[in-house]
Amino acid sequence: MSTQVWWLQAGRFHIDLRIPFDRPAPRDRAHVAVLPASQLARFGAQTGFAGATVVAGERCEWHPEIAFPALGEDLDAGWMRFKDADALHETGVDNSYEEDWVRMASGPMLGLRFEDPHSEAVAYLVAGERWMGWACGSPADVFDPQSPLAGEWTEITVLHKGGNWTVAGSTLPWLEGREVPAASALEPDRLRLWCVGDLVAIPYAPHHLWRLATID
Repeated sequence: MSTQVWWLQAGRFHIDLRIPFDRPAPRDRAHVAVLPASQLARFGAQTGFAGATVVAGERCEWHPEIAFPALGEDLDAGWMRFKDADALHETGVDNSYEEDWVRMASGPMLGLRFEDPHSEAVAYLVAGERWMGWACGSPADVFDPQSPLAGEWTEITVLHKGGNWTVAGSTLPWLEGREVPAASALEPDRLRLWCVGDLVAIPYAPHHLWRLATID
């Protein structure tokens, strides 16, 4: 089954989202609970993660801090080889996979990490001129198809700017296709005016303030 994949990379931080084309699209969180078992499994087959990237020569490692459906313990690492300025070939360090990546026009990507002043939740924002990724959750988040509403899920959302900013994909499918005009306030030129320690509002997280921990 084909999967749509986005990888947004700033200097240090990354956001990765992978959505199978047969993933169901429930209209809201409550609707997830009434999906049949087979569709719950496909809902849980989408994956996303965000965290730090460590590069040593051609070896690249991803160290996610939050993830959907849950954080794993396996090392995520690969050998990276640029075919040209816009094409990258990746081979798993254990030779278990090979992937080809194509750069999408977006300009330099700026990465930011946030912390929730009142909980263990963290968030990442990786933003360029035409693509933007947002991830928020807790390292303890788990999506369990056996108990789909039992706990919190990490949100991984990718937006694209055509006219307005629009949600291109998300681990919360009911957001997909939604226009987010306020995301223009999170374009790199505006983000560079923020300072570490600021309490900021994010359009994707209404009624919530995040403390800016790191600018990459």
